[in-house]
Order: sequence, then structure tokens, then C-alpha cells
Amino acid sequence: MLDAPTVARAFTRLSAKPAETATWWLHSALVAVGALAAGCVDGFDGEPQLSQTESAATVADYQFTGCSTAVVIGLSKQIAQQAGCDNPNSFVEFTATGGISFTSNAVLPFLVKGARDDLQKVAANAPVQINSALRTIAQQYLLYRWYQTGRCGITAAATIGHSNHEGGRAVDLNNYSSRISAMSGRGWAHDVPGDPVHFDHTSSPDNRGQDVLAFQELWNLNHPTDKISADGSYGSQTEARLKMSPATGFATGASCAGRSLDLDVVSIDGPDIVPPLTQAHYSVVLVNSGQVDWPATTKLQLAAGPSSELHDASWTSATVVTTIGTAVKAGDQAKIDFDITTPAADTETPISQVFTLDDAGTKFGTINFAVTVSPTMTGPTSGDGSEGDQASGGCNAGGAGAGWLAIALPMLVLRRRKR
Repeated sequence: MLDAPTVARAFTRLSAKPAETATWWLHSALVAVGALAAGCVDGFDGEPQLSQTESAATVADYQFTGCSTAVVIGLSKQIAQQAGCDNPNSFVEFTATGGISFTSNAVLPFLVKGARDDLQKVAANAPVQINSALRTIAQQYLLYRWYQTGRCGITAAATIGHSNHEGGRAVDLNNYSSRISAMSGRGWAHDVPGDPVHFDHTSSPDNRGQDVLAFQELWNLNHPTDKISADGSYGSQTEARLKMSPATGFATGASCAGRSLDLDVVSIDGPDIVPPLTQAHYSVVLVNSGQVDWPATTKLQLAAGPSSELHDASWTSATVVTTIGTAVKAGDQAKIDFDITTPAADTETPISQVFTLDDAGTKFGTINFAVTVSPTMTGPTSGDGSEGDQASGGCNAGGAGAGWLAIALPMLVLRRRKR
């Protein structure tokens, strides 16, 4: 375990580096996030202790760093899309609209069609705040490894291939206590002991294994000389390939995908939980998954509305975050860095924002962005939740990584230089 002086020196070295303005380059980003973790780091002396998250190339590279499965959201979306190619009703996408909001960027917005439809009907009359929906084997692999090593405040996690969330008919709700009746009226059971945020849509099929099959198919599509059995069973061959797979997704995605104008979010690097009136930094990696190049004049802007609750002084305007500045060819990836500033909040407040890439009215796709504003920050930094008892703060004594929990105020965020 790293002691406090070692971590503090690491932060000093990081903070001495100049921060960059919005940049479109294909390279790894280094982000430092700090938090008080009273008693959780060896040698804690009352000063903020700092944890470090590094960009990594493969799924396995993240098993000892970070606490949000948003780092594998690109690969996870490809898996969900491939399962949808195999079975159109298997996993279908939904958005943070119509009373639905996400509490973090780790939410993968896919469910079995019947579960998706009934969730939307609940949200139309009783807004829901989603912590977790579908979770693929890439996300579950990280959660289980973090649980095994005592990291991220995760007190329970299912083994890979066995989480209810992998079946596409489960959600965790941040505002669960006031939605039990409304969810029950649409077929959502609330009966998992020790997991109060969890709901299962029991009338929908449990599609566990389809995410495994979809991953196996994607691996074989991208590695024709190293094919594995595509049988939907998670075994040693599948795990070995999953660990070496690119976290942001394969070069060739779902076999039925393809639109002339489209984008995919392959990773979002930044905090899930931020205090009120605080600036936070995010790096978003996008892939131009359509067939049309994005001009350099393309803007990252609000999809709708006159302003954003997350508006930061560095934005171009109340509705435009930035102009990309460099053309992005079809099939290429690009990264944009930007800041947000959270609004005042007396209680924990999830905020979802939909951005779009727009060039003079030509829209290339949307980006779901989410953060939870918390004046207390007593929850774990992982926004993914876990099976069983939910962590409510404090130290997890189960492993050597417990000192890396980022659980309390204040959060120290590296900030980029204003333009």
C-alpha cells in the first residue's frame, strides 16, 4: 500500500505539469483525483490523500486503478450492440430523457426491450435516477477484481457471468425508496436482500450469457487467426481474451452496425461524484462510427435547452462547449478535454446532460454525460454499485487496496489552463 508521503509526492509531480486546453489527439491521459479518506491510507495525518488514475490500453490494465467502469464503456457498448444484432430484443438502448437520469458516466443504457419499455413508463410519471442498468462482462470483470482486492468500497460483487445486471433486466436506482410502488406497478420486483437499490423486471427474459457470446463473436471478428469458442460460456479462454481486449473497443464493432452519421463514446475519464460549486475535468474519447468525416468546425454543444447546469466559464457559450478544431475522418478516434462547474446543492443531486456534435445543423450523434453533485460525498467513488450490501462510506478492510478509497471531501481535481 502506498503511504501518504509517497502519494503526496506523486501529486506534486503531476500538478507541476501544465494542463492543456481542449485537445484532439490520440494519446493516453493522466488524471489525478484526491479525496480525504479518514484512516484509510497508511500514515494518514489529516491532510488530503491522493489517488491516481492512469489511462490504459486493455481491460486488465484497469484492475488496479480507477473506480469507474466508464473506462470500458466503449467495449461494453460494442458488446451490447452485438447482442442486439444477434437478437433485436436482447439489449435495446435508452436515453436520459422522459424522466430518466443517470448518476454517473458508468451507466450503460441498455436493457431487455420489455424491461426498457416498463422503466420508461415508470419514469414518465415518477422520474428515476439510475446508478446501473445493463452491465457487460467487461464491467463485471473490473468490479469483481476491485472487490477481490478490497478497492473502491465494493463490499459484494457477483462473479463474471453471474450478475443479475448481465441479464439486461436489472437496474439500481439512486432514488429507490420513493419509487418502490411505481416500479412494482410495472413489473419491477424489489426483493434482493441487502441490496435496497436493486430492482429486477421478472417478466422479462434473463439474458445472462448473451453478453459473453457477443464478446466472443467480436473477438473472433477482430482476431481471425486466434478464434475462441462462441458458446456464451465464460471460461479461461474467454477471460484471457477479455483481459487483453482494448478497453475502448475493437477496431471492428457490432456486425450489424453502420449509419452514415454516427458516433460512439468509447471512454469518459473523470469523477462520478463532485462537490457543489466545484470545477471538474473530463476527457471524452469518441469514435466516428459513421461514414462521413466530421469537419473541423464541428461543435460539441447541448442537444437541447438554452443553458446547462454544468456550464463552465471555459465554454465557448452557454450552449457550446468547444469547437473540435481538427477534422476527424470516418473510423477515426478523437479525444476532447473539457471542464464543468457543478451547481449549488444541499442534497445529493444527479445531473444528466445530453451533448451532440453539430456542424451547422448536421448532427453526428449524441453523448450522454452524467455526474452526481454531493455536498457530503460519503459514498464510494465507483458509480456502478454492487450486489449485496451497499457500501455507505468508511474503509474496506478486506484488501491491500483499501487505502485508495476516495470517499470524503474535499476532492482535488487537476484543472486545465483556461483558453
